[in-house]
Amino acid sequence: RSRYVVLLDERGYVFDDGLVAKESDTRYALTFTSGGSSHSEMWLRDWAAGWEMDVRIANLTYSLGAINLTGPYSRGLLERLGLTEPPEFMHFADHKLAGIPCRVYRLSFTGELSYELHHPALHSIALWRAILKEGKSLGVRPHGLEALSLLRLEKGHIIVHQDTDFDSTPRRIQHEWMVKMEKERFLGRQALVRTNALDLDKALVGLQMDGPAPYEGATLRYADNYAGFVTSSGYSPALGKSLMLAHLHTFGGTLPDV
Repeated sequence: RSRYVVLLDERGYVFDDGLVAKESDTRYALTFTSGGSSHSEMWLRDWAAGWEMDVRIANLTYSLGAINLTGPYSRGLLERLGLTEPPEFMHFADHKLAGIPCRVYRLSFTGELSYELHHPALHSIALWRAILKEGKSLGVRPHGLEALSLLRLEKGHIIVHQDTDFDSTPRRIQHEWMVKMEKERFLGRQALVRTNALDLDKALVGLQMDGPAPYEGATLRYADNYAGFVTSSGYSPALGKSLMLAHLHTFGGTLPDV
C-alpha cells in the first residue's frame, strides 16, 4: 500500500510532499515533487546519518519514467495493455504493460480515476506509443499542464511552493489531518506542539466566484483591509465558475466570509 505524506523541517514547516509505498517490511519506495527530489534526497541522507540509522538510500529519479493515465477510460485502457485487475485506491502493483515492466500506482492528483505508470526510462517512448495506439478508439489523448492544473484545482489538491509559503505548517494549509501527533517522534513535532496551541493566523482556503479567474498573486480584501492573496486560480468550464486557492488571514482566529 502507499500513503500521501508531507515533509516537515525542524520548525514544522512543509517543504515538500510525495508518496511512501511499502514494498516489504524492510523496503520502501518514496516519491517527491519533480523539482524537490534532489533536496529531499539530501534531507533524508542527512537525517539518516544524524540519527545513525542502518538504511540504504538509492536515488532512481533519472532511471525511471512516469506516465499518468487519468479519466473514466483509464481502467479500460489498462486492461487493453494487459492489466485486468488494477490495484485499488492507494495500492500499487508490479505488472508488465504492453510487455514493459511497470509499477502501477492507483492514486489521483487530478480528482479523476487515475493510475501512474512508473517504468524504466529507456522504455518510455515504447510505452507512450502503446498507450496512444490502444487508447485511440477510446478517444485517449495527451493532456497538458494547464488541464492538469485545473483538474487538481477543482479537487483542491495543493502544489507545494505554489500553494504553500515559507512558513506553511500542516495546520495553516488545512492538512493537519495528515499529522499523527500521538507519535512519539517525528521531525517538526515539537514545533507543531507549540504552534498548534496558538490561535490560527492564516489558512489556505478554497474560493469560487463568477466571471474570469483573477491572476495568481492577486490580493484579497475584507472590509477594505488586506486579507491575503491568491496562490492558484483558473476558470472551470465544468462548473461554470472561477476557482481559487488562497492564503487568507484570520481575524481573531476566525476566517472571514469573503
